[in-house]
Amino acid sequence: MTTMHPAAIAFRDPAALCVRTEIGGAHRVHRTPGYESGAVLPDDTWQPLPEDHPERYIPGLFTKDSGLIEFFRLPDTVTDAHSLAALVDMLGDPHPVPLGETDDPPGEPVTHRRPASGLRLGLHVDNHQNLPYTDRDTARRRLCVNLGPGSRHLLLSNTDIKSICRTVHDRYETCHPHTDDLRRYLALRRPLKLLRIRIDPGEGWLVPTAVLPYDESTEGQELPSVTASWLGHWERGLFGPLI
Repeated sequence: MTTMHPAAIAFRDPAALCVRTEIGGAHRVHRTPGYESGAVLPDDTWQPLPEDHPERYIPGLFTKDSGLIEFFRLPDTVTDAHSLAALVDMLGDPHPVPLGETDDPPGEPVTHRRPASGLRLGLHVDNHQNLPYTDRDTARRRLCVNLGPGSRHLLLSNTDIKSICRTVHDRYETCHPHTDDLRRYLALRRPLKLLRIRIDPGEGWLVPTAVLPYDESTEGQELPSVTASWLGHWERGLFGPLI
């Protein structure tokens, strides 16, 4: 049986993680307007994260900085997009990759779209570097900040793309992990759980999005929210922990 590796989340207080996190399942959609065929979406079976679950996401002894999920609150000195960009430039990566801003209306089950087609991707992995299976763990993490005015949710698969590739490919060592692998995994009726984690205005996250399928959601919110994102090689602990 293939071993599935869950997300590795940095947190101090299990109760604080539970307060802002729900867990649910996923399904694929077909011929749904606005979505790519086969896109993986939450199945709306959200439940509170059980009290015994946070321990499953505690980083292991060998969790690399590049594989860690961290949540943070922006310093009070960051008051606009310019000061945020200046902060990112000071975090230790001399060449962070800006991904721009998004402005998402409320009520979106997933927010990320394919630039060329405008279609929603659903849960996906970032492939800006298109690293092969053997090097995937060295990919840059994505830093994303919610600039408000509304809250939003980060959606995370609890199974990484390398584990998924070991399930769907006979010769997984030579593959380049892709969102299509996640979709094939669901097509094989393999179980997948999603975490939905609330991110309020002024809060942000660092996630290995080339390894862990993810998206964002504004479902259930009353206000739109703007995000700004970068890719970079950053050490853990650059910000004080949010939870």
